[in-house]
Amino acid sequence: MKLLYLYDQIPKVYQTYMATLLKEIKKEVDVKVLSYDDDKEADYNIASYGIKDKLQRLASKTSLSKNNSLDIKIMNEYEVVHLQHSYLYPKLFPFFKEKIKKPKIVITLRGGDTYVKPWINEKWKSFYKENSEYIAAFITVSQHQKEYLQKWGVSEEQIYVIPVSFGNNVNAKPKFPSDGKIKIVSAHRMCWEKNIEGNLRVIKLLKEKGHSVEYDVYGDGPDKGQLLYLIDKYNLKEEVNYLGKVENEVFKKRLHGYDFFLQLSHSEAFGASVIEAQSMGIPAIISNSGGLPETIIPNKSGYCVDSWNVEEAVIRIVELHGERDEYFQFSKKAIENSNSKFTTKDEVNSLLKLYNSLT
Repeated sequence: MKLLYLYDQIPKVYQTYMATLLKEIKKEVDVKVLSYDDDKEADYNIASYGIKDKLQRLASKTSLSKNNSLDIKIMNEYEVVHLQHSYLYPKLFPFFKEKIKKPKIVITLRGGDTYVKPWINEKWKSFYKENSEYIAAFITVSQHQKEYLQKWGVSEEQIYVIPVSFGNNVNAKPKFPSDGKIKIVSAHRMCWEKNIEGNLRVIKLLKEKGHSVEYDVYGDGPDKGQLLYLIDKYNLKEEVNYLGKVENEVFKKRLHGYDFFLQLSHSEAFGASVIEAQSMGIPAIISNSGGLPETIIPNKSGYCVDSWNVEEAVIRIVELHGERDEYFQFSKKAIENSNSKFTTKDEVNSLLKLYNSLT
């Protein structure tokens, strides 16, 4: 099988799970990498092929070549082309013709590609409705996302659910809750979908009820200001620590010190951080939005509540924190849940099965 992965830029600090996946899948199959940035780790760096690309486009205009750009010429040498950064789909337009020879195209979709972009961007809506027939497979990260994608005109038979993996199997030990102070963590992009205010209102209510609480927030994004403003507005400067973006390995090492992972998103395709936290034995308190409920074993490794229902979230946190033995069982189930179906090996096996079905 000749397999090509397409990236805007090869993930490093951001989206580290994608970098881990690439490393592991290379152990199983000969996959080459095309990057539109000047990535030295890529097999093809389109950004550094300026002159070559201009010559290829000139050859196409003068009918000396059927490939109108260098990237299309490269893609045509492969059986399967997997687009990892879905917003690059316009690069594939030359293949959206009935009679043109083309590789089998696979596109992995993130949450915003399904839940948000088609509502506000006619180009995304048109892509799904008019050009999805030229895509061999769309990958969604949850069953809910698969169902929602069909709203935009993509056939169910074209959609494959392959959850995001958290990394390799870990040997974390189940834990008991902290004594006294309740330690809570969130890690996400700072945007409206993550319900920053709802998370902070949970901390505010815990404080008002007299509980000692510490809340650490990791991540960056356009709505970072909202987080900092609400920390001040709700008088939570002593309880909340904004720690920004850190290396994934640093974050993983810190996880075991927390009691709960909190994510009351309004919209979420899946929730890789929820899986990652459970892999370290941290029960999750999540909303029932999108594919989030698929990340936990309900009432065994975590709890689902409505994204607006901070009162129920607080009740779940306080009750579970106060029951040491029950908490330990949740911690144990959280580890089992992550390691049983969300490891990189699981994702690699699912991808290979899909590729083989297409060739």
